Amino acid sequence: MTSETIGAYQAVFFEDVAQAVEYCHALVPHILPRAARSPGERAVVWFHVPARSRRSTRDGCYLFASAAAIAAAERAGLDTPLCGCVARTALPVDAVLLFGEDARPTPAKRRPAYGAPAVRPPSLSSAPSPRPANVEA
Repeated sequence: MTSETIGAYQAVFFEDVAQAVEYCHALVPHILPRAARSPGERAVVWFHVPARSRRSTRDGCYLFASAAAIAAAERAGLDTPLCGCVARTALPVDAVLLFGEDARPTPAKRRPAYGAPAVRPPSLSSAPSPRPANVEA
């Protein structure tokens, strides 16, 4: 695997998983013959099904494709429904690498929140609270 990484991917939306599979099946023959000379020329495709869509294979999915993969799709004459650009660090953690060589992106580090810490409300327990000695029941 190469140590150089691709900075961003084009997001391609499909209404169902079967469409994405057909797209990839048509794309692979146009990618395999080309040898990449630099990270920008590597054809890489990640696959992702958002959590809201996991109930059915008909609720949509995404392919995240490198510029070289998009260029291969154009050479192949494939209809490529681009829906945006996704930075490498913003790739979903559960995305699956379909083809190409690429390292899993490291998640962005969470920044500490600024300001006063949140105040927790007192917890209410089901046990009775002890009464001071000077209070009668």
